[in-house]
Amino acid sequence: MKIIDNIYDQPNRLQKILNTHATIANDLTELVTKNQIKKVYLTGSGTSYHAATLIAMYFNKFTNLDAQAIIPGNFTNYLQPSPYFKAQETLLIGISQSGTSTSTLETIRKAKKLNFNTVAISEETKSKIAQESDLVIYLNTGDEVIPVETRGYTSTIMLGLLLALHLGLAQKVITEENYKKFLTQTEQELKKLPTTLSNTEEFYLQHKNELVTMKKGAIAGYGYNYATALEAYLKMYETFHAPLTVHEFGELLHGYEMAFDSEQYIFLIIANGPEKELANKYLDFLKQVTKHLFVITDQNLEFIPEAKVLKVPSLTYDELSPFNLIIPFQIIASRNCEAIGYDTAKYPLKIESFAHF
Repeated sequence: MKIIDNIYDQPNRLQKILNTHATIANDLTELVTKNQIKKVYLTGSGTSYHAATLIAMYFNKFTNLDAQAIIPGNFTNYLQPSPYFKAQETLLIGISQSGTSTSTLETIRKAKKLNFNTVAISEETKSKIAQESDLVIYLNTGDEVIPVETRGYTSTIMLGLLLALHLGLAQKVITEENYKKFLTQTEQELKKLPTTLSNTEEFYLQHKNELVTMKKGAIAGYGYNYATALEAYLKMYETFHAPLTVHEFGELLHGYEMAFDSEQYIFLIIANGPEKELANKYLDFLKQVTKHLFVITDQNLEFIPEAKVLKVPSLTYDELSPFNLIIPFQIIASRNCEAIGYDTAKYPLKIESFAHF
């Protein structure tokens, strides 16, 4: 199976995960209720960390928990536990699709030394991370053996969203009516993802000659889609090998523009939010630096003619937009690799990584 196959399987996989909503969070809800959890740390490396940053936002939106994403090394080596939360009121959720992340395993072990509660989210429910945690939650992303994770990212954020909604329902932060409404609408919105796939393929063919010659780039996003920018940066860098930087939208022009020149490719993720009103102001400035301006958006906005705009379907809830807006970057990464003959199904280095056990 190629990376593009996993990308195209995402609508189907997300629907499968959505179908499990009735039971998927029962054990976590019981753990949170029993231990009167108030503080949640979410951690993971690479794609899992990007997912953690978004899931923390979901938890903060839909539950009464104080959620925070944290890099594994920072948790293990530098965390100063908050004096406002007791150890038994604190939960660490470690995310590892493969279940073999060395750094995430170390966070589980550190959390247990601190007497925190621990949960592992993994595809491999018999891995060390799963075995050493108080609770393991099956990721249900399916077999994704290709080193470049695509389906794994969207599966993780869908799982995280469902966990947040279920906890919020149990805590009476959201009503049962709104819970059911959100799930029903989400199921309808997933039917729009094939249109995103086809729109992106058309956009890629139109701009292939430019995209495949990219030497360096920068990606910016905001709100729920800052996580999209993080994941987009990783997908495009680890596949196509053109160096990129990633930015929160408001920080893009705070000094970074001095590093930009005519060879710079700029990708702006324009979703709903107050920042979208600044899009053309940014583009007007950037067009003086480079002609390689790309906008990936789900908003019905008019952009300056110099920008190459990919419009994907708008989704009802802002929290769902990351599922939609990551797809274009996944496809660009995959198609660029095909164009230059780079095989993403193989680990490119001739040495063994120590990031996994």
